[in-house]
Order: sequence, then structure tokens, then C-alpha cells
Amino acid sequence: MLYSQELAPFTGTLPVKVEEAVSVIKQYFGAESSEVLSFDDSHIVVPVTYKVPLPTNGAVNGIDIKPREPALIKIKIRGYPDSAPYILSDRKDFPKSKLSHLYFSPEGEPGRLCLVRNDPDEWFAAIKMVDFLDVGQQWFYKAGTGTLNEDGDEFDPTRIEGNVFGKHIYKYGMMNNVVVNDERLIPEYPMAVCLAGILTNTGQWLSYKSVQAIPFLALPGFIESVQAFCNQPNVSQTPNSPTFSILVWHPDQKIEDFYLASYPQNYGQLKTFFTIRGIDIKNILLALEKTGVLIKCGVPIIYAVKRPKKMIGYDGFYEFFNFVLMMSADGGVKAVPDDAEVFIQGHNEPFSSELAAHISGQYRVLPTLYIGAGSLGSKMIMHDARSGNRNITAVDNKSLLPHNFARHELFAGDVSRNKAKAIIEQIKSFYTLDLTDSLMAIERSIVSLKEEDIDRYKLFIDTTASVQVKNNLISRKLPVGSKYCKAEIADEGALGLFYAEGANRNPRMDDLVNLVSFLAVEDADLQKWRMADAGRTIKNLNIGLGCSSATSVMADDTLSLHASVFSKILEKVMNHSDNGNGLLYLSICQEENELPQLTSKKFTIAPFEILECQAGSGWQMRMVAGTTEKLLALCEKYKPVETGGVLVGMANYKTKVVHIFDIITEPQDSKGTCTGFTRGKKGLPQEIEKIKRATGDVIGYIGEWHTHPMDLQRLSRRDMETIAELKVLNARIPIPTCALIVTPDKVLGFIFEN
Repeated sequence: MLYSQELAPFTGTLPVKVEEAVSVIKQYFGAESSEVLSFDDSHIVVPVTYKVPLPTNGAVNGIDIKPREPALIKIKIRGYPDSAPYILSDRKDFPKSKLSHLYFSPEGEPGRLCLVRNDPDEWFAAIKMVDFLDVGQQWFYKAGTGTLNEDGDEFDPTRIEGNVFGKHIYKYGMMNNVVVNDERLIPEYPMAVCLAGILTNTGQWLSYKSVQAIPFLALPGFIESVQAFCNQPNVSQTPNSPTFSILVWHPDQKIEDFYLASYPQNYGQLKTFFTIRGIDIKNILLALEKTGVLIKCGVPIIYAVKRPKKMIGYDGFYEFFNFVLMMSADGGVKAVPDDAEVFIQGHNEPFSSELAAHISGQYRVLPTLYIGAGSLGSKMIMHDARSGNRNITAVDNKSLLPHNFARHELFAGDVSRNKAKAIIEQIKSFYTLDLTDSLMAIERSIVSLKEEDIDRYKLFIDTTASVQVKNNLISRKLPVGSKYCKAEIADEGALGLFYAEGANRNPRMDDLVNLVSFLAVEDADLQKWRMADAGRTIKNLNIGLGCSSATSVMADDTLSLHASVFSKILEKVMNHSDNGNGLLYLSICQEENELPQLTSKKFTIAPFEILECQAGSGWQMRMVAGTTEKLLALCEKYKPVETGGVLVGMANYKTKVVHIFDIITEPQDSKGTCTGFTRGKKGLPQEIEKIKRATGDVIGYIGEWHTHPMDLQRLSRRDMETIAELKVLNARIPIPTCALIVTPDKVLGFIFEN
């Protein structure tokens, strides 16, 4: 018997594209095609016959595939070609239960061939009708030769698409372990109960999430909690309301190698379906009713089928089918009529750290402390969390304000809430079936935290623009083996800056942050930023009567672009060694011809040379790598005559550090003897001014250096007189008075506050 024998000819008018498709089908099959038939109000079918080149002895494995297979090409009248056509078997005796790559279909409906694992509509958009028909030919050939399943060592799951009543979300591994270990709730029945929740209930779409299998001893407490919730006023089957799901399996763990070609559509069929498999579903429901489990009208029932091979994509031999029995609210299980509806649901894995890592292709587990959960911080935190990291703490003492919506990951429901707490709660809502104890929020400033509060972290990420935060982290003793990184956006979004300290915190964060300004002397992108920054006026945004906030004009997409780049770097940063060097990374987004131009630059920064200055000063000099070598070489070159010059850098009174980024050798009008050196001035002011201008007035003259080739390892009397003169001049700027003495084998630092 053929399905097409019961269909009437189509008598309406077809759209042009459908007419063209029918013409191609008839031409492809020639005499093997027939007239167009009406399948339903929305679809037509064209009956065809595929010629299947079977082996001499017929189809393998005893599967009833014939040399001439009748089929139906099903086309949506008002949807084609955006909606892909289907290929259906026209045979009522088609062996649906013995074949993979068939879609699940209700009893009495033709089997639909699964031609592609991806979205059929998207797939069809890239091919011609002839190609589509060719794939159907290949499907029948593979079915007849036993090669439909390309993953021969694994079992291909049933294709459930269409005719489904929502989704049931649960971890495959959780259900698989319960069945494998035969963890029965009641010894008499092969079943377990799981705590579940109703996620959506639209009447046409009902979704559940099962989160935990419940042991018998714990069941009363769960029932009491669920009943208490359901007895609240105005509570019904609403999203997030709790319920229970039932997991059942064959009592003897019997293997089934037949596919479920159709599903029970009412309670009577469901009882028969399970009876055949040794499962008394009615008595299971009655037993659960006595315990108080069946609280909701819709009862989700998960059936575990043991397969002869491991399931494709999962570490188990069980395939799970998800049914929903629609019970009446009155009368209980005994009153459920045989015609009570049963629906089938699809399955989805819940979002978990394992799934996130698989989807993202990243493995992030480092205990990470984000300092700042503002616009940039919130995006980087979310990137990290969505990659599977559940070991994140956010620190922020500020609340979300309405104007933050322009660039923040949080939404209106979080206004006036602490940013760190709100962002961490959002992440916890992703990972409902994972432990989230290591997702934490600290609603204080990092400045108030003690060492023991942060000693568990391996990665510190400062996304604030706070100098106070930077100074605090510089002065802290961070855990051994940890890495301190900083991310910021400059030049109104044109430049993203990412810094990572080197091994043993050298180069340190202040070395990197200050060095980037000096690099503007040679780098055009940095120079553009520094020069623009020197003349930029801080913009204030009115956020309320009498209130304003300093802000940058920057689009959310620009900020998101840099945040994404920074997050990509973070994924690699703990493996960034470069022999212990630090990292400076520039993410550049310039506008050219009204279109964005995206580039990047990477600088590997060697450890700075550190000089502790004369006893009692409390100051430290931090010089770029190679400075000592350069100075000693100059001492050797000019000996026995003294030489000298000036130091280029900057000073930080808060941290008591002088950073030295370069030296300028003696101007042409300088004079040196074996016992003294007088530095000249010719050309020096212009050279210093050029550096100051290129760096936005951040880097400039910071001190003097000269050699003592006769190995005097201290300041001479004349040096002290010069220091006294310089202190008066430097007090006007103000900068500390800094001097380097270079002997044949060492460099000595001296700093005096004015």
C-alpha cells in the first residue's frame, strides 16, 4: 500500500517557483513521476520512484529496501524555496524502525528521510533541486547497503524534529548514571524521580529542566518544598515553577536495536508502549501519587533505551525519549482516560562549564579576580564566564546607574544594584546545574581588601581607570605564580591597551603603563593618542540634578571590540612566557574613509633594572633593560675623562619610584675632565621638548647622570653642590632631584625630595 493512493490530485494554482521545482522533479524521474497530489492545506507531493542499485543478493542486514523505492517529494506551497522540500517514503510498510537517519514520525504518517544533520532550509539554500534529488538517491542506496550511519562504531540517535511539544533540558551524564547504576526510587519499579522546573508554558510549547535525581530518603523534603511553592496565591504552571520528572528504564536493562519510528499519542498507547518493554507505567504513577510527587497536570516521563553501541556524541549506551502525559487536575491517576494526550519533547543539554568549553574551544579554569565590573569589566567577565570559567570573582563598590546601559552587560532590572553582585548572579543563572561556589562578588573596593582575601587567585585583571587601584596593586604582595594584567581603552575608543606583568612582577604594571607613553616617541599610533590626550578636555555627563560623571564618548560596539580582543589575550596570557618578559598589546581601531581599520601591535618588554637609592631616601629607580649596559659602555669609552648627560623618564610620588626610559648623552657644549664633568645645554631643551610633546607631557627630563671612571662610588663635593642647585629648580616643576653615578663596574642611584 502507498500513501499516495489515498491522496487527491492538486487542483489549485501553484506559485511559479513551485511549478519550476515540479518540472525539474518530473524531468529528473521521467516516466517514474506522476501528477501533483495534495498532501494537506499547505503542501503538495510529487510521487516518484527511485531506482536503487542494490547488491546482487539484495539489501544487506535483512532491511527491506527494494530496487524500486516509491517516494514522495513534499513541497510547501507558500514557503518554497525558503522552506526546503522533504523526501518521504511512499510505502506504508517502509522499515522505519530499522533505519537511522529518519525523522521521528507519528503512527500512520510516512517516514521522512534525514538528508543532512544541519538546518535543512539553510542547506537547501545553497544547492539546486537536482542536487537535492541526488542526495535522496544516495540515501536509499546507503540504506540498502548498510552504510547510512557513517559513525559505524556508535549508535545514531533518533531524529526528533517537528511534532514536538517543547524541550526537556537535562544533563545526559546525570540520567545515564542513574540508569547504569539502577538507582531505583522504589525497589519494585525501574524508575527514578528528578527535581525539575517548568521553564516555559505557552500552551503550545512546554519546556522542562531536570536538575537532580532525588533519593527516596530525601523525597519528602523536596515534595514539601514544591507543594509549599505551588500552594502560594496565583501560582500555576508558570516559568521557573518546580515540579518532578520521572525516569524509567527496562527492568532487565534489555538492549533495543530498533529505532522508535513513532510515538504513543495518548495514555492508552503509552501504557501499551511501556508494557511491551516490561514497564508498568500505571502502577508507577499510582505509587508516585501516594508519595505526593504528581503535583502538576503535565507529567514529564523520560524513557531510557539501551542501545547496542555508544551514542554518538555521548559517553553512554542509553538513548532517552521524553514524553509529557497531560493529566487532569482532578481525580488522580485512576481517573486519567486512555485518550489523555501524550506529547513527545526534544532534548537539550543544559549550559554547563563543560559545554561552554566545548563550544568556545577554550579551557578556562584559573581562579580569576576582576577588579572593576564596569562597562569594560562586565564584558570581559562575561566572555570569561561564557567560555566555561566558574572560578571568577568580581570586585566593585559601585552600583549600576541608568546611563550605564549605553555600554554595560547588565540591564534595567539591575539598576541601583551593586555591579559585581549583579554580574555574578547573571553568570550563576547560566550554570544552574553546576557548582557555583567559586563565582563570587565582593561589594567593596580592592583597596579595602586584605592579603588573605586575595591569596587564592592566579590571575588579577584590572579593568578600572583608577590610579588609586593601580597604585594599590603595585604595592601589594600578590600570590606566588600569579599574573597581574590591566586593560584600558584610550583615545575615545581608537586605542585599546592591554598589559601583562613579567615573571616575578618585573616588568611591573607601573613600568608598563608609563613605558607606553614613552613608546609614543617612535610609534605613530601611540603618539597620536598622547598628543590628543594632552589637549583633550574631560567631558562630563549630567546624570541627575546636581550630579555629573566624567565619561568618554564611545559606542558600545567599539568598547565591545576591544573587550573581545582583551579576552582573547587573557585566554593565552598564563602561557605567555617570552622568557619571563612582560607584554604590551595594542588594539587599534581607526576610522579611514568612514570605515573602521583594525590593526594590532605587540611589544615584548624585558624586565626593568632596579636600583634601590641611597639609604633612607625610600625611593627606587626602575630603568628599561639595557640602561646599565649602555652607561657602563660610555664610562669605558670616555675614561679617564668623565662624561654624562640627562635622564628621560618620570616620577611617581605616591609609589616613590623614578622610571627611566632613556638617557641622553652629553650635549656638544659639555666639558669633561679626569676630575669633573660640566653638562652643556646645546640642543638639549629642544630634544626634551620633542619627547614631552610626543608623549603628551608625560615623559621628560627626570635627572642627571655622569661617570666616575676613577671608581668614586659616591657623590663628590661638587656633585652635592650641583644637587643643591637642582633641588631649587626641580621644586618648581615639581620633580625629585635624581642623579646616577656610573663607575667602571656599577651604577649608583641617588634621589632627593625637594
